Amino acid sequence: MRSGDELAGRYVLRDVIGTGRSGEVWRAHDRVVGQDVAVKPERIEGEGDTAVRRLPAEPRAMAKFRDHPHVVTLLDVVTVPPGPGERETYWFVMEYVPGGGLDRQPPVTPRRAARIGAQLADALAALHAAGVVHCDVKPANIGLTGRGTAKLLDFGAAYRFGGTETVTVNGPFSFTPDYAAPELARGSIPRPASDVFCLAATLHALVTGSPPRGGAATEDGDPTSEAEGEEESERLTYWKAEQGVVEMDADALGPLYPVLSAMLRRDPHKRPDAAEAGRLLAAIADSRGIEGTWWQRWRWPLVAAGAGIAVLAACLVVVLGDDGARRALVTGATSRGAARSLIGDPRTANICALADPAALGVFGVAQVDADYGNFHRCDVLVHPDEHNRVDVAFDLRHGSAPEMAEPARTVGDIGIMEVPPENDECERLLLPSGADGDGTLVGVRVDMGKGSVGGGTATLCRVADVAAQSAAAILDRGPLPRRSPAYPDTSLARVDACQLLDAQALSAVPGLAGDEPETGVANWECTWSGDVDGLEAEVGFHRDQPLSEEHGEPVRLGGHDAFVVPEGNGEETCTVFVEHRRYGGVNAETAAEMLRLYVGGRRPVKELCAMASDLAAAAAAELPAP
Repeated sequence: MRSGDELAGRYVLRDVIGTGRSGEVWRAHDRVVGQDVAVKPERIEGEGDTAVRRLPAEPRAMAKFRDHPHVVTLLDVVTVPPGPGERETYWFVMEYVPGGGLDRQPPVTPRRAARIGAQLADALAALHAAGVVHCDVKPANIGLTGRGTAKLLDFGAAYRFGGTETVTVNGPFSFTPDYAAPELARGSIPRPASDVFCLAATLHALVTGSPPRGGAATEDGDPTSEAEGEEESERLTYWKAEQGVVEMDADALGPLYPVLSAMLRRDPHKRPDAAEAGRLLAAIADSRGIEGTWWQRWRWPLVAAGAGIAVLAACLVVVLGDDGARRALVTGATSRGAARSLIGDPRTANICALADPAALGVFGVAQVDADYGNFHRCDVLVHPDEHNRVDVAFDLRHGSAPEMAEPARTVGDIGIMEVPPENDECERLLLPSGADGDGTLVGVRVDMGKGSVGGGTATLCRVADVAAQSAAAILDRGPLPRRSPAYPDTSLARVDACQLLDAQALSAVPGLAGDEPETGVANWECTWSGDVDGLEAEVGFHRDQPLSEEHGEPVRLGGHDAFVVPEGNGEETCTVFVEHRRYGGVNAETAAEMLRLYVGGRRPVKELCAMASDLAAAAAAELPAP
């Protein structure tokens, strides 16, 4: 096509304003209404009905959101008759955005980027509510109107998810490695969280001039040819994308830094959704700052124990990694000083060494409970009277420090941060100045035990202050001591939970088999999330007193006694506990190590329990002899 050519007897081509997957994007003049429009070609690729049906997917997706102020408006679709040996070409006629893609614009301030990001997050939230993932958010696919309103462009990679009936027709999805979420680069099914990552990478580029993935330059003196160097650079870019490698300059990003850190997390489950990201970005754009809690809400999903057995506990995280240094690696850690491993191997660490019942004894009778929950925790139960109990839990987790956070006080090299209390619980964060070599985190949370009637947030925070002060002093003295005696060879503490379920076993839950799991400390916990009816599954370990019929339906799975607990983790869930071995716990009480298998999603609870039982049976068959 050339300038001056005409489409459908009304659209006169003027000049090229961009490049799409199927050719150049033109500014054209609509002679009928007397205004400029943007037009771009789309050709059928591949053979058969699927290729033909996929062709109108993009305009149909755009039309679905034509009333949204931050999605470019589709005006028309016209066709150009094919030439000899050619196939028919479709032309999408769209609202003309004068500024073109933001890849052609100079860097903007963090506040301006936040305003653009808030508008785009609003558009993405609308897409996600309708079951559509954009998949390719990047500066070239964002335009600004003459009044500075951001518009999301190019739906050519749009993908439907979650079993939602939408106008799109799925095919092989595409993405841009420099901006792609790691799950996209690995070939996993696109999900709304993928768009959140891409948006954060885009905002980073708008401020700094480049995406947060770093360059791929070869070392000096590399004798490879230019072509080989380009090939190596491309491989490195894809590798970084698959691994979720992200580097950011905190000084350049200013107030955007903590929000982008959350949005760029490698684990999609720990990113804020588009609506929450939009709220945080809008707060920055309005100069109100961040009102609170992105790092509280998104860094670590709370893992609730099932069957009403659980004491709600612990996840005040003590980070043993990055402190928000000038140049920080989101997927790794930098340190203020020499790295020192405060935790060491979680399988041998004595977590209960953090729990000092004498310090907590000022609030009542305090006793360590080392035989509850997964192996990454240790509790102290405080009884102020015969009717109430306060639960204090210390917990190892993966994670990173809340960026740009300042501790309220310090104990030696350990800072203590106060977390705003909510939901009748209280937390304190400990921020060591050194970096932990293995990336393990430590934490504490305080709340009222099951059945308690007294308490109150103020009381819980006083307990949290004492617990945090004591734990900080212990951490400051050096690495945690090792367990003595060590876990026996038959203990589940020596088992990798993620290896208990393979793709064949996971196929019992629709949509899970190909997903990348989220792993917990020491792989004592592993979670898969799918794209069908919000289904997810988690396998992990649990310690408690042996269960009985009052806790759930007794069954036999994989040669083990097991209990099925419908709605054991809330509505639309089912949890199965499989007993592995019994042992003598605190005060010579009998305790049991159990496999805990949870399935949740938008299916009848009976179906969820059938899936959970199938998975539990498969996992139980892989357990070592007790």
